Parts: sequence; C-alpha cells; structure tokens
Amino acid sequence: MHAHPSIAMKRRREMDRPSGLYLDGAWRDGPRAAVTDRYRFEAIAEVVEASTGDVERAIDGAARAARHPLKPAQRARILDAVADVLEARGSEIVDDYMAETGFTRADGENELRRAIRIYRLSAHEAIRIAGEEVPVQAAPGGEHRLAFTVRVPVGVVVAIAPFNAPLSTVAHKVGPAIAAGNAVVLKPAEKTPLSSIHLVQAVHEAGAPDGLLQLVCGPGRVLGDALVGDPRVRFYTFTGSTGVGRRIAARSGLARTQLELGSNSASIVAADADVERVAAAVITAGYRKAGQVCTSVQRLLVARERLDDLVDALAPQVEELVAGDPRDPSTRVGPLIDPREAERAASWVDAARGAARTVVGGARSGAVLSPALVVEPEPSAQLLSDEIFAPVVSVVPIDDVDHGVRMVNDGPYGLQAGLFTSDLEVAFRAFRTLHVGGVMVNDTSSYHADEMPYGGVKESGHGQEGPRYAVHDMTEPRLIVLNLDGKGPATT
Repeated sequence: MHAHPSIAMKRRREMDRPSGLYLDGAWRDGPRAAVTDRYRFEAIAEVVEASTGDVERAIDGAARAARHPLKPAQRARILDAVADVLEARGSEIVDDYMAETGFTRADGENELRRAIRIYRLSAHEAIRIAGEEVPVQAAPGGEHRLAFTVRVPVGVVVAIAPFNAPLSTVAHKVGPAIAAGNAVVLKPAEKTPLSSIHLVQAVHEAGAPDGLLQLVCGPGRVLGDALVGDPRVRFYTFTGSTGVGRRIAARSGLARTQLELGSNSASIVAADADVERVAAAVITAGYRKAGQVCTSVQRLLVARERLDDLVDALAPQVEELVAGDPRDPSTRVGPLIDPREAERAASWVDAARGAARTVVGGARSGAVLSPALVVEPEPSAQLLSDEIFAPVVSVVPIDDVDHGVRMVNDGPYGLQAGLFTSDLEVAFRAFRTLHVGGVMVNDTSSYHADEMPYGGVKESGHGQEGPRYAVHDMTEPRLIVLNLDGKGPATT
C-alpha cells in the first residue's frame, strides 16, 4: 500500500531539510541544538528546539485535523505505507539510531523490525474498530428499541516518548493513535530526536494530511507544561520516570492518560528451575541496551539452594560481555545515554561492594559501564529498591517462590515479573498473587511481544500499550438508541 509514486517523489523533495520542528505538514526553522553521538561525544546533527509558542501551534493544527477524522481504510493505508518507507530506509535509520542512543547495531535492527511490525499491526486495528449492541429490550419501555455503541476518536493525542526506545515506543504511541482516527503531537526525548524525524518523513511521504502528526523537539522542562494541561488534548501517552508521570497526571485534568513509568523488575527462580536456561535468558534480558529497559532484569530472586549454581553459570558470561563502541561488531553493551548516568550507576554498584558477597564488573569509563553482577547485596542496597537503568543485575537468595512473590509485592513498582519453574501449581499461585502488570512464566521480566497488553500497576503507572489495547483506549464509545416504532415514552 504505497503512496502514488509521483506524490511520494514530490513529498521527498519537500522533505530535503528536516529541521526537527514539523507543523501542519511542513518543516519550520528556529533556534537549533546539537544532537550528540553517545559514544564519540561529537555533534552528529542539529535540530530545531520548539518554543512554547510552537507547542501551541502544534496543538492548534492537531485540533483542526482531529475535527475531520480519516476513514478507517485511509488510516490503514497510511500506516502500511509508513512501514514500507521505514523498511526501505532501514540502514540509514539504524545508523542514526546507533549514534543518538549508543545502542548496538543488533539493538537498532531489532527495534526497527519491531517498529515496522507495530505500524502494520496498527493498520490492521484501524479496520477492526467496533462497538457493541446494548441489551435495552429488557428495560421498561425498551421493547421496541435497539441500542448500540460505536467507537469514535478521542481527538488530539499528545505522545511523549523516552530515549531508550525511540523507534518502537514511539510506534506504540503514534501507530494506535492514528489507527484510532486521532491527530498526534509527538515530543521525542531531548537526546534522541532523529528516530522521530525519520518517522515524520515516512508519515509525510505516506500521504498523511497536514496536521495529522506534529513534531516538537526539545527539553521536557521547557515544553512539558505547554504540552500538558491544554483542554484540547484528550489523551496523553507517556513513558518515563515516575516523578514526571505524577506531574502529568496532576496537570492533565479530565484527559485520559497512559503512563508507563519506573520499575525494578524481578525474575524469580524456583528450586526446580533449569539454571542454564535462566542464565542464557538473563545475559540478554539484563544487559541489552546497556540495561536501559524498563523491564530489564534488575533483581534475580533465586531459591537459596540453587543460588551458587546460577551464579556459576551466569558470572562467566557476564565477564565475557564486551562493553564499548556500539559500532564494533564484538560489542554487546554500549554506553549509557549520558556519562552522568554511568557515574550514578557506578556509584550504586560501588556502594554495594563492601557488603555484597561478590561483585563482577561495574567499572566505568566515560559513559560506558562494564556489565555488573552483584551477588547478595545488603537488603537496604539502592540496587534492590530503585531503578538503576544500567547493565547491572543483583542476585538475591529467597526461601521459596512465595518469599520471592512477597519481595516483589512489597516494592513500590509493578510492571512485569518473570518466574522460572516446572511446577504448574507454583506458577498458578504466583501469577494470581503477584501485583504486577504481567507475569512471564519460564521467561524473564523482559519478555515483550508487541501484540500483547503492556503496562504496569502501582508506581509503574497505568494504562496499556499494544495496538489493539491502545486503540481501544484512544477511542471512546458513543451510544445510539433507535426507537423502532416511534411509540412509547420519550424517557424511561
């Protein structure tokens, strides 16, 4: 479902100089800020930083576009065409992604594949939106009435995205919003705007009407208050810290919100678990993207009698992980998003060293933190209570699975949890009692298929991503009641 060749060619010419500020179908100029390579610390691009006035204009344009929702088939065609463009430009997009995030090529290619799939899934959902019949015939005076709902777009959606998944998380926000018939104002993370610029180029070339997608780049501390609280915005989708999520919730008024916030994800390892399997899963789930993943395994809660076996299986693999330049094919762990973040994470590891039984890795060089495994830190260690967002996994002994469940539930977060066991009764009891958004049995907390509902509870937020579920949340029911014989009381 491509845009017509002549239209696509014309639109490509119009997009020769993407500035980073995209309003009503055109790039705008203004004061610029550098985008920095996360490993080389050199400027790789300049992007226009939006002003609060630009945010006002973006919401104005989106509100105008939202008054004329696209038909479902049009939405599907645009989203499929966006996926086509991203696929065709994959190499260029991944190169920019590696530079602005510091993640490896493998991470970039995987995330691009996911983003393309999310837009295609969203295209499918655009033509599946449906209401339901409401059984009013049993109500007094309802015998000759037919009632049903249709789902209509909420209107304007503001999408505020994080740095750690600038392709796939943006897709999870923008794709369903367009599929639902809404207009979108997108603000990517300050440090990773290039992936969103590629998306805007794809949306433009797909033939989207002006105003359907607006792009404003810049720091949240400058743009946040202008984005949040405008009564024309009917839905906010945000991924980021719990502190910022609280501010959005407080300022969003009666608008709906989907908030994916902090975490300190745990995976529980029962005494009957296959520790080799666990180690193989954790070496990816705890260290990919330098641990900067909300569901990254931060705590391994291991049955006491299997702890040594698991450490023996996992520690050598952690020591072998190569950290450094993400462009080097041998690198598995690139830099953190900022040297200050690496310094903070290293300080947490250093604070745990004295009391922990064993610490593998944790040395810092610039923004790179060598992958760390901390065995039996003190219960009061910050590693066990807060989100480190770095390539660090802590191993903690537990008496049994119920003990591990209590530890997860006692914490402030509740995004996802993993559980390794071959005992179905134990698994059933655990997923019925774990207070989290998702329980991954015989997998880590980090498992995430884009089709599934994804979201947390407690301090991890509320609402769900996943195209089917997000489209539902980004529409609202409208009730229609037909009085089929024209008789009966006007009200009941």
